[in-house]
Amino acid sequence: MSRRLIIEFIKQRTKEMAEGYSCLSDIYINNCTKLEFLCSCGHKFKMIWNSFQRGCRCSKCSKKYRPTIAEVKQKTEELADGYVCVSNIYANANSYLIFKCPKNHEFKMWWNSFRRGQRCPTCAGNKKLTIEYVKQRTVEIAKGYSCLSDVYVNSCTKLEFKCNKNHIFKMIWSSFKYGQRCPICYRENNKEKNHPLWKGGVSEKYNNIPLFDTYAHQIDFCEDVQRDPDNYDRLQVRCATSDCRKWFNLTSRQVWERLRSINKKGKDINKFYCSQHCKDNCSVFRQKKYPKGFKDYSQVRISQKEWAKLVKERDNFECQRCGNKKKLVAHHIEGLNENPIESADIDIGITLCKKCHKKAHKEIGCRPTDLTKESICNAVRRNSLIQ
Repeated sequence: MSRRLIIEFIKQRTKEMAEGYSCLSDIYINNCTKLEFLCSCGHKFKMIWNSFQRGCRCSKCSKKYRPTIAEVKQKTEELADGYVCVSNIYANANSYLIFKCPKNHEFKMWWNSFRRGQRCPTCAGNKKLTIEYVKQRTVEIAKGYSCLSDVYVNSCTKLEFKCNKNHIFKMIWSSFKYGQRCPICYRENNKEKNHPLWKGGVSEKYNNIPLFDTYAHQIDFCEDVQRDPDNYDRLQVRCATSDCRKWFNLTSRQVWERLRSINKKGKDINKFYCSQHCKDNCSVFRQKKYPKGFKDYSQVRISQKEWAKLVKERDNFECQRCGNKKKLVAHHIEGLNENPIESADIDIGITLCKKCHKKAHKEIGCRPTDLTKESICNAVRRNSLIQ
């Protein structure tokens, strides 16, 4: 059981724990009763003994105390010459106080804001505007403009205005004050020939039509271009199909895709075709290695399916690596280019599943790069040089 403290012990411990502090109380009742202390600056304050033991000290010295209204009024006169605090009650830091400036303007402000240096908003020009002031200034700074709004909320809320051409638009007051005007009039005044960057063009009904002056110099090194005889501004190109070669008008999207291909930003060539029929009949459309009708089919073996069936039957339809019986493939142990004569012999075939087949083609000597004619010829040439 802990021993109850006595006031003499507390007074002695107070002097030992905090230099310049002393306990003024004469009686210690319990640990919930506050004791009176005197700090080194002469401030009297009350605190329970447990709080003092944990390190809490004078709140006035640490500036963490609630000031009285008398202290606020005295501090106001010291901080700002000519300012007076009119309020009679100080509730807390979140309650507004009423102040009066040297020009007799009354305003509300938090005590912390006043202490940090904020002063009369009317004298500083930061007073909240009224809708009457906004309407009057609108007429003064913009001839023919008027403000239609009835309430001014704040600087971030848009107001409704009417221009001298009866266009109604919304805008915040600061934007209007610094020179911004009717956006509808702006768009009309900067359209087509009125725009400072206007360099000629076509009317609105010719949307998505490329102009000769804009695109001809970008594609004339690889395409035949000319001006449209019926419209001097429009661009015409020749059809890429050799049997057609007809002049036709194209869209802006076709030109953009072609330019992407020229600049190596697209996957396809995107040549110009006058119709879908010409595109389908073009010998190079969607052809990577051979033109249409020029692919070499001499190496294609008709008996490939029969050979694969025989190899699988010999191996009892089972993968010779893992024993799997699903998704089987007949694999050549020797490449077709390496031994084309015996490629139909089942003795150079083996049954593998698709997973093992992929692994087999990753091994050195069986990779797709190793099985090309160029690689095989180079290997034969190296072996003959070594011998």
